[in-house]
Amino acid sequence: MQHTQPSLRISVAVITFKRPRGLAHLLRELEKQVRDPARPYELTVIVVDNDPAGSAKTVADTFSSSSSFRLIYVHETRQGIPLARNAALEAVPPEDEFMCFIDDDEWPSPRWIDAFLETRERASGDCFYGPVCPQFPDQRPDWFVRSGFFASWTYPDASRLAFAASNNVMIGMDFVRRNKLRFDNRMRFTGGSDYLFFRQAVEMGMMVRWSQQALVYEEIPLSRMNWPWILKRHYRIGNTFSVSERIIGNRYTLLRRSAVGAARMGLGMVMLPSILFSPKIGMRAVGHVCRGAGMLIGLLGHRHEEYSPVVLARQGRG
Repeated sequence: MQHTQPSLRISVAVITFKRPRGLAHLLRELEKQVRDPARPYELTVIVVDNDPAGSAKTVADTFSSSSSFRLIYVHETRQGIPLARNAALEAVPPEDEFMCFIDDDEWPSPRWIDAFLETRERASGDCFYGPVCPQFPDQRPDWFVRSGFFASWTYPDASRLAFAASNNVMIGMDFVRRNKLRFDNRMRFTGGSDYLFFRQAVEMGMMVRWSQQALVYEEIPLSRMNWPWILKRHYRIGNTFSVSERIIGNRYTLLRRSAVGAARMGLGMVMLPSILFSPKIGMRAVGHVCRGAGMLIGLLGHRHEEYSPVVLARQGRG
């Protein structure tokens, strides 16, 4: 007698802010997910609208009667990425065993969720992290493509990692509930609250596995393919590390972060002339200098708030 395998219950959380076109594209691709009968699942999609004006509701309503998933719309009027991520965690139905995070400027490959589940079959874990593949515009500056700044990480499939991020991840809700994990609201506008979340989770014993076939794609607009944006992003990433350290670290870890920041700046300055002949090495040099500077200045107390309402308004998204 053949036994039917029970379906897993999975939520996918999308934090969105004034990107209706990207959100609609993502939801359409979630409707096209290929499901292997050997790994059945039921899907809930949680759209967390972080725009006080509720601009994502019209798009969410369009998919409210989808036959592919149940949609939950959450309007988190308090701006800030960790606030919105926590709203997503709180909206996960209590019976759901896993939740995924994906960004609103990304979209999943057809086997995205099934690939996570396939990795889970082969290797036990509490969290599964996958690659983000950049999709460039036709008129892209070739130098920035060849620099590798936007390239996805890659690791042996099912290998164990000591980190993850919220741009393409599946998390076991049992671990989250048992450890009462939440994103830190003190990083409301800095970015990087996912870095801190997963760092704390790994310290609590979370086992993170790499899922090489769980692909998502990210749209890279021309507005990001220029030096001011690249320099600010490198600086912000370094600053995020130090902001996290000031939240949970001690004197020893702060001193160690200072040494790492100074070493990165020094190495970057030595490597910087390579920018004239090698985009890839040159970008590494720039990354070392800017990230090191972000670390050191962050340790002095400065927070680079890339996602504050003022900065978003300047970008036309406020």
